[in-house]
Amino acid sequence: MYLTIIPARGGSKGIPNKNLQKVNGRTLIERSIFAAQRIPNNRIIVSSDSSEILQCADKCNVESLVRSNLNSTDTATSEDVILEVLSLIGSESEIITLLQPTSPFTDVKAWEKSLINISNDMSIDSMFSAIEKNEFIWEYKNLWKPVGHDKSIRLPRQNQSQRVIETGSFYIFRKTLFEKEKTRFCGLTWPVLTQIWSSFDIDSQSDLDFCNVISHVIDTL
Repeated sequence: MYLTIIPARGGSKGIPNKNLQKVNGRTLIERSIFAAQRIPNNRIIVSSDSSEILQCADKCNVESLVRSNLNSTDTATSEDVILEVLSLIGSESEIITLLQPTSPFTDVKAWEKSLINISNDMSIDSMFSAIEKNEFIWEYKNLWKPVGHDKSIRLPRQNQSQRVIETGSFYIFRKTLFEKEKTRFCGLTWPVLTQIWSSFDIDSQSDLDFCNVISHVIDTL
């Protein structure tokens, strides 16, 4: 059996009660739960400090855990929350997924395939959702400078090394190594290439508005 942990705080600086905001008629926490329920043999746990979010988890027939005050602050990490959940439930599941509710369009097919891969391939210890992107990035420190490339050289795409961008939608890792290293990127980490639409993340009202517009198409895929 797999274990999926969905961390969903009640507070948010960008959007009030962000995880309870709706995309195409469903709250973000509901959308993440419904995505997780499409994975066979998957134990799902929602960790939150919000009674409304915990009630939503109960209505969706998944387990809910009240998060401690220590792990309900802005400084608490997802790793802190996962360790707290594991200490409370004593799960025997070796393969764990951290699923982020702020990513409303989970690529479930890529996720399920990755769970099978990491279960069968002991050389992989952790995985993260990503999209392939060969971008030219610049940063500003008193003046604009290119990052990781020479501005005067534009190699054809086929001659460039493969690059990916972490989407933040989901992270998969082995429990034993995670408890030892206390990071979701434990051991040998490998990216999971997902559909471009799964990379959208809600951090602002404009993100929420945009995802609501495109959801009517993406939810039919």
